[in-house]
Amino acid sequence: MVTDPLNPHGLNPLQSFADAKLQRDSPVPSRRMAEIHASSGGTFTAEEWQTIDRLAQGVPLPEGPNAMLPVAQLYTRDVPGLRPPPGKDLLQILWCPLDNAESMPETTVVWRSAADVTDILAAPPEPAAVEYGCDYVPVPCTVEPECIVEYPNSGDLRVHGGEPLEQVRRWAVQHAGVDVPDGLEVEAGFEHFDELCVAPGWKVGGHIRWGLTDPFPQPCPTCGTETEPLLTIASTEWDGATRSWIPYEDQALEAGTAIGPGVTIARGYNMILRVCPASPDHPHIQLMQ
Repeated sequence: MVTDPLNPHGLNPLQSFADAKLQRDSPVPSRRMAEIHASSGGTFTAEEWQTIDRLAQGVPLPEGPNAMLPVAQLYTRDVPGLRPPPGKDLLQILWCPLDNAESMPETTVVWRSAADVTDILAAPPEPAAVEYGCDYVPVPCTVEPECIVEYPNSGDLRVHGGEPLEQVRRWAVQHAGVDVPDGLEVEAGFEHFDELCVAPGWKVGGHIRWGLTDPFPQPCPTCGTETEPLLTIASTEWDGATRSWIPYEDQALEAGTAIGPGVTIARGYNMILRVCPASPDHPHIQLMQ
């Protein structure tokens, strides 16, 4: 067994990029689950056992740089909410498919001019190691942007109150027949809150679905200006509490149908990339919620 100093117990061993894609496209059971299946009468071919053993063995932590993977590519012509630097119209997000100190992939935010992208690599470099199998290997897909209106998370409303909270009350009464209680404790008796406020799934801008922590300031490390959400990288596009946000064209899908890039952040959380509105040259911040 390969000993990874960041994973001394051999849980979720690092995988090669090829094996991570194999896990994504044709899931392979862990060695333990395969043994349980076999003890119950299940069978695997010799080739399948070889694959199971290879995945259990894993690969070592790279000694040198690990190639980054593309996560998102957005054009300003398709996403009006993007605010590019002068002369740029293409946003590219990449990440290293290994956990950083905050248990998330480390990301890079790049603004480019689409007209300058002329020499496209036919075979981009592949990472030497990937963590958590296919969780950090996005499924290639296209984007169908849709502009929506959402409201702040209940934690933000408790902090700020005022007109945003009144807007939520008016919307709830008018469209959902829900009477939001007075005061700032909006969750009390308000079971439809997820249906009215922060949209789930991948999105540009918008509000944060706080949950791991209460809302807290995240100033720019360079100038101190409060950062704003640039992109939310979500583990799911929706769940049982947010089905009202499902696009009409997807509402006929069976429950549990996979849709989107198929990445998973930690145990199913969101990663929010926050940027400084004062300057695109200032470093971005990563947040997990």
